[in-house]
Amino acid sequence: MTADGPPGHAAPLPSPEVLWQHAATLAAWSAEHPLPVHNYRVDEAGLRSDDIGNGWWALTRVQGGRAVLYGVDLDYSDTLSRTPPLDLLAGGPHWLPWEWLTAVVDGSEELGFVYWWADGAWGRTRYPSEAVDDGVSAMVPADDAEVRAVLTALREDGADAEELRRRGTEEARATAVRGIGRPELPAGSGEPAGRRVPCPLPEQYAGVLAVAMRAAAEAERPLPGGSGAEERLVAWLRAHRPSSEGSGTLAAAFADGTDPGNRYRRDVFLDEQGWWLGEELCELLANLREADAAAAGGDTYGRWLYVRVEIGADGVTVDRAHDHLPPWWQARHGGAMAWPGTLTREMNRRPPHRRPAWARLLNEDIPHTGAPAELCALPPEEDAGAPAR
Repeated sequence: MTADGPPGHAAPLPSPEVLWQHAATLAAWSAEHPLPVHNYRVDEAGLRSDDIGNGWWALTRVQGGRAVLYGVDLDYSDTLSRTPPLDLLAGGPHWLPWEWLTAVVDGSEELGFVYWWADGAWGRTRYPSEAVDDGVSAMVPADDAEVRAVLTALREDGADAEELRRRGTEEARATAVRGIGRPELPAGSGEPAGRRVPCPLPEQYAGVLAVAMRAAAEAERPLPGGSGAEERLVAWLRAHRPSSEGSGTLAAAFADGTDPGNRYRRDVFLDEQGWWLGEELCELLANLREADAAAAGGDTYGRWLYVRVEIGADGVTVDRAHDHLPPWWQARHGGAMAWPGTLTREMNRRPPHRRPAWARLLNEDIPHTGAPAELCALPPEEDAGAPAR
């Protein structure tokens, strides 16, 4: 049976029973004496390999002939440190031991993969297209090569050849496995409400905010009329950013000088790669931002966060986004999507009834409490994996 996923994602994964037989053999030998390579142990949750520096894996049996396989390849798990964080339990079946598994995900160790087994097949959550390798094929043995590698290492260390031959027989290995406990967790009864996903990195926090902001809409507010600030900005763009067709586009985002993520340490306007737009252009944009706010009543409606100026042969269009992340803002990494410190200061200046619903996230300690699971779900257009079973 193969693991669900895009082509080349993972080598075929054996059934839980086959995995158990191989690893339990090594766990039995490890309990007698530490092995030169590939030590395993059994605890109340199941079988686990030792962390050898680059990762580990574990197998837990679940009531009803089901199982959960989980672990990490610290060198090659493409699922690690994604923005926003990848929810490895998204789409998980109701029978998962949710409370126990959520505690594992929330623990001090990173996870790069979680698979579940039921009805003769492995399943997992969907991955973004960039996550080609989650590390399962490197960490989880597809056959008994690890057992043979241990026997070879013991032989090279001078162990008795006859004892090793006996230990390697199917009968001796079966006896060793029978001496290992077979813990089994009770099945769960469905995903708990309010589940959170670890979100420790600043760019992941920004990415979570960006997801919520993408789903929001712009509130009604007085439309800014043409102003001298807008005219001066357009004139500067025509003079300094001309194009052969007489058209061009500028997209910019505001970053507050007090924002810890703002490396420029002053109020600036950034492009979609997060780069400063320069002294003159930033001053023109700042004047436009303040002029627009003044025309709408100051802090009552707030100041815009993103702006786009399109200059065409037929005229000029200026789009402003005060309450949401507009589709035309095409930043691809968390640090240039949204700036938590900037958003917090802007929302605190507005009356509570003028703040969008996503602003509540700014009052949560998401880097420590985790992000709401629904904000870490994979958008349909990025669904590159097979459906979770």
